Amino acid sequence: MNVKFRQIEVDAETAEALEAKAAARGVSVPEFIAELVGTASELRTDLETLRAKGQGPWSPAVLAEDARRLADYQKTGEGVPWDEVRAWMQSWGSANELPPPKARRLS
Repeated sequence: MNVKFRQIEVDAETAEALEAKAAARGVSVPEFIAELVGTASELRTDLETLRAKGQGPWSPAVLAEDARRLADYQKTGEGVPWDEVRAWMQSWGSANELPPPKARRLS
């Protein structure tokens, strides 16, 4: 995939808002903007190939495990908020690596 980059200037307030909203979603500013304008819906060619073949994250076993976990959550209401998972993952490999967050009742 050959991606061409362009620079677009925005005022500081808009830039800060974009950075904050992207960070809250756990994506980069370019990914957030692509979502906003609707160009993020296309999968990379390698991922599209896996999807079409029912492999990788689209394999029957993975989809069944996802369904099982969703059913568990719907039954128990237990899970881990995304911001805690993200903070834990971002700490991997650092001097201050966090312990995995614990599931608890969310709803």
